[in-house]
Amino acid sequence: MPPRKLNGHKSDSNLFMVPAAGFAYNPLGCNCGTPHFVFGLGMYGVSGMGVDWSDNQLTNSGWLKKAYSMMQMMEVSIGGAYRVNDQLSIGFAPVFVYQALQMEFDWDVPDYSGVFGAPNTALGLPAPGQYDDSLDTANAYGVGFDIGTVYKLSDMIMLGFVYKSKRWMQKLEWNTRPGSGLMIVKDKVKMRLDMPQQIAFGINFRPIESLRLEADVKWINYHSVMNEVDVSGLPQSTWNFHWHNQWVFALGAEYQATKSLTLRAGFNYAKSPIKDDDLNANIVSPAIVQTHATVGATIGLGDHMELSLAYAHAFEHKQSYKNKTQKEQMMYGPETKIKMHQDTVAAQLTYMF
Repeated sequence: MPPRKLNGHKSDSNLFMVPAAGFAYNPLGCNCGTPHFVFGLGMYGVSGMGVDWSDNQLTNSGWLKKAYSMMQMMEVSIGGAYRVNDQLSIGFAPVFVYQALQMEFDWDVPDYSGVFGAPNTALGLPAPGQYDDSLDTANAYGVGFDIGTVYKLSDMIMLGFVYKSKRWMQKLEWNTRPGSGLMIVKDKVKMRLDMPQQIAFGINFRPIESLRLEADVKWINYHSVMNEVDVSGLPQSTWNFHWHNQWVFALGAEYQATKSLTLRAGFNYAKSPIKDDDLNANIVSPAIVQTHATVGATIGLGDHMELSLAYAHAFEHKQSYKNKTQKEQMMYGPETKIKMHQDTVAAQLTYMF
């Protein structure tokens, strides 16, 4: 649930459902030090959502009056982990990816002849009127892989490392109507949106039997896939999102309150990957929140079933950019201001055979 505002106007899309399911098989049926494999299958949403901003004064005096996007990214991983000994485990999983993207930009270009004393076309501007750049849902598929390891340094300390490869995606392709909008100039628009590689390291500390503390750091290589994205069918050859790499710092705690109740809490911070002067390019993808706090619990429901509940809050973050060039001011108004926070509620049911 991510309420967002653009220049004070609310997005109408504020509720998203993200499904997930998984299965794991341990032939030995125990978390013991005997060398053995564990196999697993997971299906889950990893990114996406979208915005639905529509208002006659969306960008004040700017041409842009509606901005809409809907992004979905699902992964299926089929992998295994090998317990080498009581201290070391190594895992690997090929990942198969499904991606879907829909976008729309509506523009209203005024008649500037009374302002500049010449028709729009003579000034190199679009003719007065309403324009619709609409890209219906396009699908793409991709692949990647994850590798990781856990090392038990002692009964109190465990170390973890994971590498998630870049997700190499097919191109998204849209059949379009050139001339219906300001952006679409050919009858087909193509764009590839790969997902970034990630590297993470964590340390888990167990001072007493019932308490675990953890600290993690993660690097997300957004710059390699979301800096200047190649695109065809638009006036420009690249879509300059200009996302920057992220360092994510996280702290967490887990407390075994009773045999059937485990409590958890966490906190993380990562600086927004979007700079203020790139807000216009990211109006349909304003991923600007920086600070998250989480709480959760797992409740035992008999010998074979558990229910886990979690809540995460991304604290409100604001960014703004005063449009400098005449073109920016015509298209997006005098200033672009984005504000958002986010609440996430998760429920998971686990059955152990």
